[in-house]
Amino acid sequence: MPILLPSLSKIVRHPRLTRLLDYIYPPSCHHCDTPTKDGRYLCQKCVSDSARVKPPFCDTCGEGYDGTMDGPFLCPNCQHLDFNFLFAKAALENTRSNHQLVVDFKYLKKFHLANELALFCTESMESDQRFCELPSPVFIPVPLHWRRKWHRGFNQAAEISRQLERHTNIPTRNALSRTRNTKTQTRLGRTDRLKNLEGAFSFSKLDPDFRSAILVDDVFTTGSTATACAGVLKKHAPQLENIVVLTALRG
Repeated sequence: MPILLPSLSKIVRHPRLTRLLDYIYPPSCHHCDTPTKDGRYLCQKCVSDSARVKPPFCDTCGEGYDGTMDGPFLCPNCQHLDFNFLFAKAALENTRSNHQLVVDFKYLKKFHLANELALFCTESMESDQRFCELPSPVFIPVPLHWRRKWHRGFNQAAEISRQLERHTNIPTRNALSRTRNTKTQTRLGRTDRLKNLEGAFSFSKLDPDFRSAILVDDVFTTGSTATACAGVLKKHAPQLENIVVLTALRG
């Protein structure tokens, strides 16, 4: 039986080398194996079929809802919560295929999918006027503790943020670090998540010229991680007039 070699550009992340390797070893769609072009790993049909978070959605937490909103709306997901960020926006709905895209990127180390997720995030930013109105913005990826980063091999938020910088020309800065290796948040409720994250983040440094921070992560679920990070930024970077959240997936 012949050995099927994966596209080498899925391993190498330098853009120019990726294009060269794509020419030698043409990539295919991550979902359906259709040949793709221009360094993409989702075909046009799968990109089109990927369910986006579209209006109506909560202006604060980004939770999507069916129907229409003609007047003031109290989101049952966050109406009793106080966040340290202005608003959160996710690009993709939590469908089976979208969820798998994030899982494969995050846990199976499919580095090449960072660009696909960043493109969805870029599209989400371009369709939301609130991002366009942010003065002097900077992307700040949610940090991983060094032990988890060493085990995983990379920080998924930083990879998405790095690709977002390429597509938007908004700079990325690692202004936060994770000082405590917290247990996984997957099976915790919001109260336990907040308790789990107490004292988990610290401020590194940030150029005072930046006036808005866009926190970047792969998934937004309860907002606990984002609000913990935003709280640190509010305390140590008072020049930030706005702190918002951008994620690939709405959990």
